[in-house]
Amino acid sequence: MSLSQAKKTRFLHRASIAEDEKKSEAENVIDYVKSTRKSLKLDLLNLQNQLETLNSISEMPDSVKMRFLFSHLDKDSNRRISASELSEGLRKMNAGMSFQEGLDQAIENIAMYDINVDGTLDFGEFKSFMEKLTNLAGVTSQEVSELILMQVIFSKSGNTSVEKVMLTSQEGQINEKVKKLAEYYSAFNDIGMRELFGHFDSNGDGTLDFKEVSRGLFKIKGSMSEATKLALDVILLTDEDDNRLLDYNEFVRLILHVCALEGDNFDDVANEFIVNMYFEEDADMEDEIELIEAEEFYDAYQKELALYDELGEVESMMDILKYAKMQKLFDLWDTINDEVLSWEELALGLQKYQRSIDDTVILTNNLMEEYDEGKDKTLNKQEFALLLVKIAKEGKNDLHKMIDTLATISLLEENSEDEEKYIKALAYSRVVIDEENNKNVEKNDEIQYSLS
Repeated sequence: MSLSQAKKTRFLHRASIAEDEKKSEAENVIDYVKSTRKSLKLDLLNLQNQLETLNSISEMPDSVKMRFLFSHLDKDSNRRISASELSEGLRKMNAGMSFQEGLDQAIENIAMYDINVDGTLDFGEFKSFMEKLTNLAGVTSQEVSELILMQVIFSKSGNTSVEKVMLTSQEGQINEKVKKLAEYYSAFNDIGMRELFGHFDSNGDGTLDFKEVSRGLFKIKGSMSEATKLALDVILLTDEDDNRLLDYNEFVRLILHVCALEGDNFDDVANEFIVNMYFEEDADMEDEIELIEAEEFYDAYQKELALYDELGEVESMMDILKYAKMQKLFDLWDTINDEVLSWEELALGLQKYQRSIDDTVILTNNLMEEYDEGKDKTLNKQEFALLLVKIAKEGKNDLHKMIDTLATISLLEENSEDEEKYIKALAYSRVVIDEENNKNVEKNDEIQYSLS
């Protein structure tokens, strides 16, 4: 496909879209007929150009087709395809795909093939992605390349101008999300991770119970109290059927969480475990007693929840396990451990799931207004539980799964430094405004009292 033909294709594509818009905005029959006639002429030219382009593409060697497709998707010509760029291509290939579906699928696809975990696909990674598509479709790479090229070049669908602006404004957040997911896939497929799971799985049954997780973490953390606390947190948050077992998928997330806490990469954590396994002493009697006590604490914790009878509507909708997980989620958000969530803590927790910080601020204001029944500008555990129940009910979501998702993301995701500064600044300004309002109220009360 020559440079002149590529320019012709882009010109006809833009002209067709512009004429279609004119036709839809025609104010009278004469203008409509005129635009329709011109639109049909452009359609004929487009069809003729598509045939010429297809013939040109079919004559290209497979390697050139792949490069050509890569360059068409790489809109900013930086030799990498981002999630935003791939989402545009995916929507051109599937006209019925929504903006969010296209973005989610693009994030997933890039993360799966992003070997160097930079949040994008270079040409080598893109080739692997295309080879997978070819195998799944059961056709040749030549056929897949030609089909996708035709769709990407000529399709009038794709992201709108407004959606493109949204993607540009959120490029950093999207890239971070891709990198985190790519890190997970990389770890999941790492032979070293499989081997580490085997070392944790002392009885070889393919799952890890509380003691196996705790003893394994003891080799990494060097402290049984830290190991049991982390084991309790993760098992409680990920174990849907409450059998206190972790499968391989849950184990990967556990280790990535440990890596984040330690500030190390997976190789460092795995090596530390192997070294300690061979050169450090096993848990002594005192450690084993601490492990037993931790397991007894978990049992007592659930029994205590069973006796909890002050939840009102929550009690009728949340079983013991769900409420236990809700408490863990609450503890993760309650960063200063004062048993209530302030506006700042609620906003910081919610921001981990929001794409826009402005949306987070609006949501936090609305939730605090609606569920702060005590009107003390905080949410206690009962109010927080009621919030979760109603959100799940209104969204027709499974409460159990919703809490699991929120808690897991809370463990793995971190707010950016800019997000934290912005939210804390807003929280501080709210406190200052509240104090000023309180002073004004007190002053008015004094005036009224003196007048009376």
